[in-house]
Amino acid sequence: MNILMVGAGSMSESLVKGWIDSGIAPESITMTNRADRKRLSELANEHGVQIIEEENIESFDIVVLAMQPDGVLEYVERHEWTNQLLVSVAAHITPDEIEQISGCGAVCAMPNTPVAFRTGMTGLWFGHQVVMEHKQLAKELFLRVGEVVETDETTMPFLMAAAGCSPAFFYEIVGAMTPVLTEAGFETQQARRIIAQAMKGSAELLLQDDRPTEALIDDVAAEGGPTDRGVQVLRTHELKKIMRAALSESAREA
Repeated sequence: MNILMVGAGSMSESLVKGWIDSGIAPESITMTNRADRKRLSELANEHGVQIIEEENIESFDIVVLAMQPDGVLEYVERHEWTNQLLVSVAAHITPDEIEQISGCGAVCAMPNTPVAFRTGMTGLWFGHQVVMEHKQLAKELFLRVGEVVETDETTMPFLMAAAGCSPAFFYEIVGAMTPVLTEAGFETQQARRIIAQAMKGSAELLLQDDRPTEALIDDVAAEGGPTDRGVQVLRTHELKKIMRAALSESAREA
């Protein structure tokens, strides 16, 4: 399986890092980037991938389009396509747009940066021309770096908001909590680690326990206790309303 990564931004590197960690040989991944050749050299040195200036599309089984959205369709138009699996990780591009130009099956994937540590969440929107073999290949590729859910034109914007945008929401929350601990005497990195580890464990529990979130809260929030008092502050300030508005806004932009 030969993979071509077109683009060398943070998402490209996150995917490459996760795939290599999953067992894909670095030499089977080739990266190219029109804008920043120095960046390519850095990635080759760090991850052992191949880099090229001019790519022969026929040499690759999978082509991942990870450039800026306004360059995706132009790139597709500039090449001749045979039976490659085209995977776009650029926002605002539909698989049908890519298929109309290329004549090949296309998948729009929306991973998030935790794929670098194989804990990502990726939405896959399959075009009408994607054959079953390529559909399975795409799923297997992204399952290597986390979990996968199939999306479509209706659900993809909300997947982008919930999986692609929400890490930034989480970091915002961590950033707000950290000073409380540092003011109490913890070092900044230690405070971040305390919060992150607690959140990591809570996320794992959510993945393993199907009970409603209210029941999970009740497990740790004895009436009148410190957790309950904190939860009541969040409810007084209408956290649910705030998060709903944030997700809806991100989905609208998507």
